[in-house]
Amino acid sequence: MLMAQILIKIKRKAKYLPKFLKVVWTAVTQKKILVPIDPEYKDLKALYHALSLAGRIQAKVFILLFRQLGKPHQIDNWVEDVLMDVIHGACEEGLLVSYQIADDGFEDEVFRLVESEHIDLIVVSAEIGPIKDILQRIIPQMSTQIIQVRGKDKATDLFE
Repeated sequence: MLMAQILIKIKRKAKYLPKFLKVVWTAVTQKKILVPIDPEYKDLKALYHALSLAGRIQAKVFILLFRQLGKPHQIDNWVEDVLMDVIHGACEEGLLVSYQIADDGFEDEVFRLVESEHIDLIVVSAEIGPIKDILQRIIPQMSTQIIQVRGKDKATDLFE
């Protein structure tokens, strides 16, 4: 029997399953969203959009903060404080959030997260910057969907 058929049968009987099997079912089917953030642009529209989407579809959100070595971290500290407040609020609402910092090798870190965590969607800001440039370079090598958030509740495919 195929794995998908087994999972469908489990889902149909999910209300009768022991708790540990329900946890396994959730882990297998849960969507995962990656939000890369560049602290220089101070734009968190993509994060708010991703958290809103995650709340609707019960997805887990991975936040990846990009910090370039050799640059002053004064802005980073402000952004990190705001991120921690946003993450705390999201967790209080029952969302699952993972927060990581990439000091260097941002491109490698995006690849690692997409592959190891099986990321389904990457949400980025429409602002021009190093994150958007990196994603434009590596998008042909990934099968993950990428959307960009332009303004309030406006999201489009990155390369329309």
